[in-house]
Amino acid sequence: MTEAILPIVLIVLVLVGIWAVVEVALTMRSARRDVSTLTSSAREVIEQAQPVVAKLDGLMDELEPAAKHVTPLLEKTEVAVSGATVSLDRVNGILEDVSSVSGAASTVTDAVKGVAESAATGVAGVMSRLRGGSSADEAAALPQTQQTAPESKPEPEAPTRYVDYGDITAPAAAQDEPAGEKDQEEA
Repeated sequence: MTEAILPIVLIVLVLVGIWAVVEVALTMRSARRDVSTLTSSAREVIEQAQPVVAKLDGLMDELEPAAKHVTPLLEKTEVAVSGATVSLDRVNGILEDVSSVSGAASTVTDAVKGVAESAATGVAGVMSRLRGGSSADEAAALPQTQQTAPESKPEPEAPTRYVDYGDITAPAAAQDEPAGEKDQEEA
């Protein structure tokens, strides 16, 4: 029985071998066609890329001299930025000095203002005493701190005094003319 099976197995093996050879031949043919298509596509891409590569090569040749100048330019920029930083530090110091001077000036201004207000209040008080008392208008003219400050002792009223300026008379011609005509003549 093994002898009868052996020729059948050999025939099957020969048929499988023939089938395998046909498949390999068909696969090779298909691969050759695909490689041919791929090769033609690659050639087209290379042909299209060659002008771009040539332009990039020319661009690199043009940029090479400029690239040599970039490093010194960056160094100069660094020096300029450092100088600007130093200048800004100096300006900051000056502004601090100005701030302290303006603070001192503000203090002096406040002190002078206080002295002027005190003097004005004193003069207003003296004037009110000379007139014979203070009116409501004068009280409104006094600074707010002066109005709200309680008086410790009421001061006695001074006697009313009048100032005598002497006899003031205008020339007779000037008294006869109306004031509007006199102003027009002077102009």
